This record gives sequence, structure tokens and C-alpha cells, in this order.
Amino acid sequence: MAVVDSLDTSDVKSVENTEEGILGSERFWYAIDRQLLGSGLRLVLILPAFSILTSFGALAFSSNSPQWWGNIEPTLNMSFAMVLTSLTFIILLGYILAQVFHRHRVELSIGNFEAEVERLNKKHLSVQSLHGYESLAALLESVRAKHSWALSFGIMSSLLLGGIFVFDIASLNGRILLLLSFSTLALSLGQHIPTRSRPFNMDERTGLLNAYTPPIHPSTLEMVFDDLVKTHMDPLLRSEYEVYSKEIETCFQPKVDPQFAREKILMTLYRHSKGLDYKTMESELSEVLTEKGMELVQNHSVFTMEEWLSIIHHIERSCPAFFRMIGRIEEDLGAGRSSTSANIVFEVDMENVVHERANLFTLIHNLSETPRNVVLRVQSPDFRPHDLAMTYRLNPGERRWWSSKALPLAAEGDEDVLGLMSGLLRDGTVAWQSLLPERFGEATVSVRLEEQSGDLIIGRQINVRVRTKYLDRIRNFSSVSASLIGILGISVGIFIKVSAIFGNIGA
Repeated sequence: MAVVDSLDTSDVKSVENTEEGILGSERFWYAIDRQLLGSGLRLVLILPAFSILTSFGALAFSSNSPQWWGNIEPTLNMSFAMVLTSLTFIILLGYILAQVFHRHRVELSIGNFEAEVERLNKKHLSVQSLHGYESLAALLESVRAKHSWALSFGIMSSLLLGGIFVFDIASLNGRILLLLSFSTLALSLGQHIPTRSRPFNMDERTGLLNAYTPPIHPSTLEMVFDDLVKTHMDPLLRSEYEVYSKEIETCFQPKVDPQFAREKILMTLYRHSKGLDYKTMESELSEVLTEKGMELVQNHSVFTMEEWLSIIHHIERSCPAFFRMIGRIEEDLGAGRSSTSANIVFEVDMENVVHERANLFTLIHNLSETPRNVVLRVQSPDFRPHDLAMTYRLNPGERRWWSSKALPLAAEGDEDVLGLMSGLLRDGTVAWQSLLPERFGEATVSVRLEEQSGDLIIGRQINVRVRTKYLDRIRNFSSVSASLIGILGISVGIFIKVSAIFGNIGA
């Protein structure tokens, strides 16, 4: 029995060492890719750009070399066009090498992604069942295929260019090979450029966030910060977060509401990302966490402080309207300003510049001692849905979640901005609506809070601009243009060769 146990332990250790070796390999290649290949120096873009310039130079001087080259040509025994062709060939080899390294790093990332999914499945955390997994897996496979095509076209371009050394660039066949080489290189770029819009890696815990597209989210948020975090996390990180949430719930202080504690933890981490000092953050967290919980937050193997800062920064970039909205409420609480009206808190915000979809956030909180029914109505001729109405029953609120006197950002107890804001998010009603633009340019959205009879309580009108993402538009245009140029170049090369065969063009 002891022998079996030792074998099992050794097998587990060998698997862990293998996985760690793969991860270490990705860390090495990702460092190179980030500094030289995909980012940083961007050799996968610079090298083909230089090769295109030298190709045009070789074509321009295919018939006659420049005069100053007459003194050099006898020594090298090569025309100026052939020297430029040789230089182009060397640059293409460098481009192919860069694509090989870049594709290898992508393969390692996808391999680590699949290994991580398998590891979580063995822990009975089924990642495949989470909403958004299939779209993420499809994206990774699509990127893998595009890199394979980009590398294949790059190799084909170098082989066609190598044929010029057999036929000579001054001949018709040589010029056709140069055209075909340039065209296949354009096709290679057309396949590579789209992969740059949503980069990913598995070296960093948050390396999949930019590649992940959040699915449809709840329209009314139960625990606001918690729902935002889970919506924007990729399936792997979300599975780990579910385990983390259960662990942290066992470390709450006695008599502390679990929902309030989770919201306050995330709110405090957000304020820490905006400049709240570490000592004050620890003091605020200790109000809801035991010593074991503090140790878990500070030294967790997955959700370290650095990872939380990356996650919060990603959410802040995705939903700036929400953080701008709670920022205004925090300013009102800190300055001791009165609420929107005597008995209700109502705030609304939306992005100033809308791209693919607009995120409209509203917060409603009943400060009175009696329940009331209200209707939240969103109307816009520029977004879908054009008219949206939701009825909410607002339970009696707690007046302590608003204060008429100025409050510090953080202090002992919950009578501070962090405490009131966490309670307001927990007991208030936060709606998150995704509005789809129908046209580009100026757009307006009207948000009304009404009684069920239709009488207006509070209204807001928001003016925004609908635009496409500039970088995405440039990438899409560049990709389509490169592909069209490549197809056109190959077609022209075939047409010229066919015409020459039938005697319309002399060789």
C-alpha cells in the first residue's frame, strides 16, 4: 500500500513539474514576445514593412542599376536589384523566425489554458459549463489558425522570392515571382493583424481578460461589485474566484452581514487602487475580516494585491460610467450634501463616448420608512431598445446609509464614506442596462424615475457620442486591405504569366 501511495505521489509531482516546466517556458517566450516580437520592438510588423520597401526597390531597378552601382557591381558580380532581392530574402527569413517564435508562444498559452481547464475539472470546477467559455475557446482556436496561416504564407513568400535567384529578376519570370512573393507576404500580414486586437497569455493570472468578451449580464445587480467582478472575469479566473469567495466567507467577523462584508472588501480594494494607503486599507478590512481573513486577502496564491489591482483597472476601463457614478456619490457623502430628494437617492451615468455598446448604470435607494413602487424608464431614438420600462419595489431604506454631515473617507466603524457607500450599494437598487447604438454621431438618452401613475419623480438626459474604436478600425482596414492586395497581386501575376504563355507578352 505504501508503494502504491509513493507511486501516486511521484506521478502527481511529475505532472506538477511538467506543468510548471510548460509555464516556465511560456514565461520565457512571453518575455521575448512582449519585448521584441508582438509588442515592444514589434518585429512581426517592422520586418515585413522593410521587406516591402526593398521589394519595391528591387522592382524599380530590375532593368537598370543606378550609376553609382557600376563601380561596385564587378566586385560583387550582382546587380543592384539582386542585392535588394537578397536583402529582402534575409529580412523575410527574420520575419519567418519572428512568426515561429510568436506562434510558439501562442501555442504555449493555449496549451496552458487547456491544461488549466483540465486541472480545474479534476477539482470538480467545470469551467466548460460557465457562460462565455465557448466564445473564449473559439477565439483562442481562431487565433491559433490565423497564426498558422500567417506563418504558412510567410514561408511561401520566401520560397517564391528564392526562385528569383534561379530565373534572375531582370526576366519576366523573376518579376512575376517578386510580385507573387509580395502578394503572399501581404496575405500573411492580413492574417496576423487581426490577432493583435485581443492579445492573451497565461503567464499572468489576468492574461485572458483582454481576450474575453463579457456575456449578457444581469440587468439588476444583487451585489454590485461582486456582480461586476464576476461578469468581467474570464471563466478560469471566475472559477478560482468562486472558491476564493467561499473561503473568505468563513473569515467574516461575527454579526457582520456577508453581503455587506463582500461589498466593503471590494470597495476598499477599489479605493486602494485609487490611492488609499495600505495601513488604512488594512484597518477597514479588519472591521469585517478576522485575522485569518486578513492573512487570506494579503497572501492568497491567486488573488494577490497586484492581481486585484489589474482586475479593478480592467473593470474600470470597461465600465467607467459606474465608477464615475459612485465617485459622485462618494463626493456628496464626504461633503455632507443632501440626497437627490428628501426620500430617495437617484444617480445615473453612462459613457461619454460609446463604441460597441453603451453601459447605463442607475442607482436608486429609498430613504423613507415606507415601501414604494417606482418605474425606471429609459428612452432614446438612437439606441436599442428605444423604450425600456422596469418597475421596482423599493423596500424601506436605512437612513444611516446617507449622512447630512461631512464624513472622512475611512474611519473606525461604518460611519465613513467607505462604510456608507458599501451599505448603499448593498441595500440600494443598481440597474445595469446595455444599449446598442443604431448610428454614429451625437446621441441622447433620457432616463426618468416615475411613479406608477406616470408622474415624474426625477429625470436625467444624457448626451453621448457614438464612434468606432480607432485602433480596431485601423486594424480591420489594414487586414482587409492587405488581404485584397495579396489576392489582387496573385491574380495579376497569374494573368501576366498566362498571357505570356499565349504569346501576348514576350519573355
